[in-house]
Amino acid sequence: MKKHIFAFIGLLTLSTGFALGFTDSTASAKAVKVPSSLRGTWYHYDPSYDSYEKLTATTYHFKISGINGTSSYSGVKFPSYANGHADMYVSKTPKGYYRIGKYGTDDEGMWKRVNHKGHPAIKQPWHEIPDTGTYVDYWYKTKAIAKYPSVKYKVSKFNGYYYDKYTPAYLQADEGLQKLYTSASDANSKSGHYITVKSIYKKYYAKWDSESNDVIRIRVNGKTYYQKDNSGFQSFNSWKDGNRISSPYSPTSRSKIVMRHGDKYSKAKYWDKVEHYKTGVLILKSWKLTNSGWVKDR
Repeated sequence: MKKHIFAFIGLLTLSTGFALGFTDSTASAKAVKVPSSLRGTWYHYDPSYDSYEKLTATTYHFKISGINGTSSYSGVKFPSYANGHADMYVSKTPKGYYRIGKYGTDDEGMWKRVNHKGHPAIKQPWHEIPDTGTYVDYWYKTKAIAKYPSVKYKVSKFNGYYYDKYTPAYLQADEGLQKLYTSASDANSKSGHYITVKSIYKKYYAKWDSESNDVIRIRVNGKTYYQKDNSGFQSFNSWKDGNRISSPYSPTSRSKIVMRHGDKYSKAKYWDKVEHYKTGVLILKSWKLTNSGWVKDR
């Protein structure tokens, strides 16, 4: 999940037809308005820094400030499209979302006015396609509400693989490097040609080779390899053991976290960011769950 670095920016193309604030490539300077549904003062709580971010949206200004700095966009002065630069542009996307940012850059910020758990809010999904269940920020009218949003993570549908299709698989942080063989027979005998993989951050894809053996097929960079089934690859990358969660990621990297199916992660009190070390894991950083969210413990 990328965290807020206040780059609420986007790529504007000639083909959308949704652009607001200009008429064509030779348009003269024209004021760009912030959509009325987004105007007001909004707050988002960041538990990793134990601090708030504040969004102030007026008719012609869109400003966000917080611990990492300030991002301010103004639509009062809007150069022609042919200029290739603007202080702010606003474009409409499907399902009520707006993109607000600077023309000429790659990233984008999407925003939608919603009612979240009975409270007026602005929804901000960190994904190019909204409403896909990926990491979402909610901004609220008061700090009190913003401080206690529910935290949800993606959970593996089940712990295993299919025979007829590939599903995401992850090298476990408590496992070392893995040998993947170029044929099922080599995997069975654990001999022959192979490659070695060790990244716990990469998404692989896996399925059973057949119902007659316990070999799994693993796709790496578009190529198929084979491995005798073991605990090295699983359909999740994070898991709960007792009251502690272990993951290659921090608790705020929500778009990258896939919890083990059946784990009641909401009951966890501690979070460890880990990597493989000898026969287990090395804890890089830790967090403790408090009323304000996950707070760095060490």
